[in-house]
Amino acid sequence: MKAFFDWLDRYNRREQTILLIGGVAVVLYILWKALLVPLADWRDSQARTNVSTSQSLGRVELLAAQLEQARRQAQQGGNGGSNLSALVDSSLRANNLSMSGFQPGTGGQVRVRLDEVPYDRFMQWLHDMEYQHGVSVVDFSMAGTSEQGRVTVNIRLQQN
Repeated sequence: MKAFFDWLDRYNRREQTILLIGGVAVVLYILWKALLVPLADWRDSQARTNVSTSQSLGRVELLAAQLEQARRQAQQGGNGGSNLSALVDSSLRANNLSMSGFQPGTGGQVRVRLDEVPYDRFMQWLHDMEYQHGVSVVDFSMAGTSEQGRVTVNIRLQQN
């Protein structure tokens, strides 16, 4: 440090002031260029990366929601018909009824035809389907037969 003061002592007061102010300015400029500019560039880069990542996350969330909705629709539409057909078949057997026709429809619906079945067992089956298994009746037609207490039924069902 003594060497610096000896070197500075060679100049008059005005030149010493100019050299000191100039030296401080050069040191500040070097610090600014070496530290602050790269930090500002890095911060801007991180901000752009955050915006890009946020937009990507939004797109992924939207695609995930669309995928989940498609999966639910596929379960209701595709598997719903087969689950409903198995449910109809097992519940008819449990009530000692047999179907004479079965036709899967669109949107998970099924059409069932029952020929000459006892009215009271049919009504019990229908009650079980609606209140125990959550199946709703979409379309229904019933006609009496020549034998008393027996009916022929066409019914369209849908799982809720």
